[in-house]
Amino acid sequence: MKKLFMLLLIAGTIALTACKSDDDEIVQPTPKDAIVGTWVSEGANVAFGLTVAPFNVTKIVATFNENKSYTVVQTDKNGVNTTLSGTYTFTETSSTDKSGKTNTADAKIYNIVANQSTPSAVVAQGICAFKDNNMSYEVIQVTPPLAGVLAPTAVGGFGSTSIAGTAYAIYIQKYVKQ
Repeated sequence: MKKLFMLLLIAGTIALTACKSDDDEIVQPTPKDAIVGTWVSEGANVAFGLTVAPFNVTKIVATFNENKSYTVVQTDKNGVNTTLSGTYTFTETSSTDKSGKTNTADAKIYNIVANQSTPSAVVAQGICAFKDNNMSYEVIQVTPPLAGVLAPTAVGGFGSTSIAGTAYAIYIQKYVKQ
């Protein structure tokens, strides 16, 4: 009888252990990069350096995807669209936006590298920051290199794109998330 009781006790313990619920596990979703989504820059938000020749840009719609790909459609003053696409890397820095020239004051600055594949192979490097539905974005082509041009840095902040040794704030884009 004792053996039967012990056998039932062991069997019951095994059965209860095997039926333990997995509902206690909370699976946290992987957070998306802040840049993921569709962003629009138009009118006064388009960087001055892009509104003049040879670009003459009036509107930019930039879509950054979770898989690290992007598509940018630039519209010029004649209504002609140019589509740029490629992949990007995005990393957090310890710097914050102190420029006073953006819509992201005091927001964390991120480094971004855009590896454009179409319409031509170009690498652009720079910084971006986010506050509410706003993004500040400043990048410049680094490959192939442009003589005398240096990309902005998180430490230098927005407006740190350097041309012939002088920092210019003419490539700061302001975007609104759609």
